[in-house]
Amino acid sequence: MDNNLKKSYLAKLASQLNDLDKKLDELKAKAASSAGTVKAEYEKTIDELRGKRKEAEEHLQKLKAASKEGWKELKNGTKKALDSISKSIDNAIRKFKK
Repeated sequence: MDNNLKKSYLAKLASQLNDLDKKLDELKAKAASSAGTVKAEYEKTIDELRGKRKEAEEHLQKLKAASKEGWKELKNGTKKALDSISKSIDNAIRKFKK
């Protein structure tokens, strides 16, 4: 894989993580303004999402350090991890907008 292509892809993934962080911050703000069981649900969901976010960050770090041979395999795993957390966050936002 071309080094510039790898850098570009890594920058794209880092941007996606930043977007996910913003969405998590949105959920945190909503949790802070909630009470009772709704607040507890928010906090539980946020904790789960933080775990997934950490996993995605770990995938990204491995991808940064990957050789040309390992890049392709790690790239797919990292994309799946980011897609999974993104979907989970979007689902949580939709759930709590009700």
